[in-house]
Amino acid sequence: MSAEKLIMKFDPQTIEHLGIQMYYTLPPVIAELVSNSYDADASIVTIQLNDLGEKYIQIIDDGHGMSFEDINTKFLRIGRNRRIQTGQQKSESGKRFVIGKKGIGKLSFFGIAHLIIVETIRDGLKNKFTLDWESLIASQENYEPEINIKDEAVDLPNGTIITLKKIKRKTGFDPDNIAYNLAKTFTVFDENGFEAFIIHNGKNKEKFQVRNELRFNNIDSEFEWTFPLSEDLGLSYEYSSRITGRVISSKSTVPTAINGLTLFSRGKLVNDPEFYSDKASSFGFAYLTGWLNIDFIDEWDKDVISTNRKSLNWEDEDTSKLRDYLSQAVKHILKDQRIKRKAKQIELVSTIAKIDIEKWQLSLPKHEGNLAKKLVDSILSSDGIPTAKQAELIKFVKDSFQFESFKTFAQDLENVDDLNSSKILELFKEWEYIEAREMYKLATGRIQTIKTFENLIIKNALEVKEIHPFFEKFPWILDPRINMFRHETQYATLLKENYLESDLEEKNRRIDFLCTSVSNHRFVIEIKRPNHTITLKDLDQAKDYRSFIEDRCSTDPAHPNRVIAYVVGGAIGDDRKTKDEISTMRTADKVYVVTFSQLLTDAKNYHLEFIEKYDALENARS
Repeated sequence: MSAEKLIMKFDPQTIEHLGIQMYYTLPPVIAELVSNSYDADASIVTIQLNDLGEKYIQIIDDGHGMSFEDINTKFLRIGRNRRIQTGQQKSESGKRFVIGKKGIGKLSFFGIAHLIIVETIRDGLKNKFTLDWESLIASQENYEPEINIKDEAVDLPNGTIITLKKIKRKTGFDPDNIAYNLAKTFTVFDENGFEAFIIHNGKNKEKFQVRNELRFNNIDSEFEWTFPLSEDLGLSYEYSSRITGRVISSKSTVPTAINGLTLFSRGKLVNDPEFYSDKASSFGFAYLTGWLNIDFIDEWDKDVISTNRKSLNWEDEDTSKLRDYLSQAVKHILKDQRIKRKAKQIELVSTIAKIDIEKWQLSLPKHEGNLAKKLVDSILSSDGIPTAKQAELIKFVKDSFQFESFKTFAQDLENVDDLNSSKILELFKEWEYIEAREMYKLATGRIQTIKTFENLIIKNALEVKEIHPFFEKFPWILDPRINMFRHETQYATLLKENYLESDLEEKNRRIDFLCTSVSNHRFVIEIKRPNHTITLKDLDQAKDYRSFIEDRCSTDPAHPNRVIAYVVGGAIGDDRKTKDEISTMRTADKVYVVTFSQLLTDAKNYHLEFIEKYDALENARS
């Protein structure tokens, strides 16, 4: 080969297939040029993009440059495998493992441009030459690039500038998109001693540094896993300790372009993101992204990296083992993701619903606890149900567990393997109907009880002989929430010891004191005859009862210390002092006054709601 000429030997079809067809978009072309600069020991690479007037791209690096001989024997030689030829895995300085391998990256130029100008300086000698696409194709096999400068002595540092002109694209350049794609292609931008910058239209003040983190710019990380994974997981693979990287589970679905685990070797992409399994259909996959470094594949004697570096050759025996390991690792991550998400969701839903879910489940008998857990787990794992709705449903489940009919209904769900969001909502809708039907039966029965109560009011029934036994048997008349209502002997005794019968009016001579537990409160209920008008004296008596019991409760840890008094009578005195005192006590949440007619109206309205609700559901089903 003459030392006076530059010669590129090639098969025209090679240029077509490996240049134009493989590199028809801008990002991979620039990636190849950055890769060359990295292998040339460059510490800074500047990418100049110009789309004002004539479009051109310049890649400027401060690497070791090329001599005239280097251009001929290395740069212009298509398919040169530098590692085999030199027997070296590292760059000329010995500081980096080289990325380039196949010797065809330079053909990427012609995928987007028809004129390539290469200017390079090495050891004080400058060389410059031009590659012209039309002349190259016309020359068939041996192409002689135009030499612009040969071995010109200069007092300048080493480095190379490659300018792409006659660019075929019509649209302008998008520096952000190029930076993003470079970050997806390499992991070298955070290495000490290597930096890459993009300058658009000569705006040096606005130059943008390419960083690895750009690939995850819009990812809101929720959970992360770092490789190597713990050996305790039992995932066996001979190179597992040499796989490094990070996997991220995002709070929202990740873009398709980075959905999966991207593989890199020696800082450059070797496999686009995927999950290395034929069963990558779980909902959790949509939230995963990350990268893994598998540099050891570049040490193998065989080349398992595809020409376009988009995928490894997974049919190979060794890569097949790698794929099996990655599939198992992803399976572990998905399982751990579900565990972490469930724990976080339980905490969030517990806060919204004001329920300690795990404590409640543990408080149930074993069989019921398992049933409750299945229902709760199904609700929490249904991604189609919003968190607020999940909290509402779980609270509904907890409240419904006090009904035997619900537990019987829920037992049928134990044989259902897949309780997705639509099934859960359908099942709860069915239970709503069942519950409404049960409450309808209850309500229609209670209507008869309400009529009995109405008759007691009309005839001004006796307190102790008639009114008290009635309320003991049907406490819901006073408050539909009451599920325990009895004479508290302990408190009746206390009252007898502190209130003399002579202190009470003759017609109200009684010590009876009714008390019930509702929402962790004590309710002191003083009941008068249906025709009795409540006076200020009655209020004072109730206040005294209430404060006395509250003082007693505060020293007894077995009882809650919140006490509220109710006074029930036929009417309320219309004098100013009585009305003011009633208002004051109600505001303080200490004493409430209600009339029998008010109780009667409330009881009717409350139970009529159940009847109306059931009728509405029944009509909707028919």
